[in-house]
Amino acid sequence: MKKTRNGALKKRYTELVYGYFWMLKDLKKTNEKPLQTTIIPEKQAKVFPLLENVKTLSGDNVSLPDVLLRRNKSNDPHAQSTLLAVSFRDFGFKHLPSWTEPFIKEFEGNNRVETYKLIVSEGWFTKYILRLAVQASVKANTDPHDYDRTLLHFSNDSIAFRDPLRMHNLLPGYVFLLDGLGRVRFAGSGQASPEEVDKLIQSTHKLLTSLQDVNDFVGKSTKKRR
Repeated sequence: MKKTRNGALKKRYTELVYGYFWMLKDLKKTNEKPLQTTIIPEKQAKVFPLLENVKTLSGDNVSLPDVLLRRNKSNDPHAQSTLLAVSFRDFGFKHLPSWTEPFIKEFEGNNRVETYKLIVSEGWFTKYILRLAVQASVKANTDPHDYDRTLLHFSNDSIAFRDPLRMHNLLPGYVFLLDGLGRVRFAGSGQASPEEVDKLIQSTHKLLTSLQDVNDFVGKSTKKRR
């Protein structure tokens, strides 16, 4: 690259453009699912990475994964299950309802299951110049009932958060199912298919079934046979 007075800026711009085209190529290569749907066994599950400086649409400052686990006072992995839907771009934000809407419908009225949305905006311009505009836009398109469960995070670069979750491509939407200890037990990306939604729902039902629940069921079945 030819050196100029604003050479550093041009180099940064080239990197951003290259990254964008790589993401488009990656989407095409993976059929818009760079993170394949995965059910994660308990022994392999890892705790959701820390993300600070997060704000709800209600105005509360929170951090992840703590805010997702606040209702689990018993520290029981089966006591709570939380679906977190994440987007970085409008393209990905449009993917999220394909996961969240059938999930919410399935577990409506179940106080052990919650759904959150996390909207991450990267880049100094968005963080310092467009922040209020982004907040206002998201708020205008969100039901006030969901303000406490809609999270915003502005960062120059969130790679330390994205990398452990393999969210290298910023274009699609992502979903993560956490158990009561904040461990990721299911992951997916892109537009959800009916089969993927079924896997997500079945995984959630299994997470909510503790060993004691299984023993109680077996005990009741044994008594009936007698």
